[in-house]
Amino acid sequence: MLEIEKLAVAALGRAMETTGDAFAVRAFASCGRDDVRLIRLKDFGERFDRETMARLAGLTPGLSTRLGAALRHVGAELEVVRSHRKLVIALTDGEPSDIDVSDPLDLAEDARRATLSLRRRGVDVFGVTLGAAQSSAVFGRANTIPARRLEELPARLSELYFRLARL
Repeated sequence: MLEIEKLAVAALGRAMETTGDAFAVRAFASCGRDDVRLIRLKDFGERFDRETMARLAGLTPGLSTRLGAALRHVGAELEVVRSHRKLVIALTDGEPSDIDVSDPLDLAEDARRATLSLRRRGVDVFGVTLGAAQSSAVFGRANTIPARRLEELPARLSELYFRLARL
């Protein structure tokens, strides 16, 4: 799954680089509430170049997915960004999990609260999800773009980006 996700992010990154849109790319992993890692693949102002592609290609699967914490970290980074529109596109399997939480619904609710908090601060949040049922509860029905099969992922990401570019 990670390989297709990386290809989809690479395709979207190249498209955004071509249009001149400012964007950053992050990955994340967690190992309990006190160990949430945000991985910088590309910062605003950097090019989506070979170095960025190498960092993206070097991602390996592992650990857990505490989505709410990752969204809050990204939101904190966006606080200092000056832009008429701020947007987070979360590419996820839609199933938050972590080693210290037994009920995944607790983490889905945490991610939903993080999403709502970002929206209150003027950040649009969309979830491109890989066939997960909980995702619309996290991102909202209008802001959830499902990819039922991995092969659909690059097209769904591109579709979302170009839909948002028209707004």
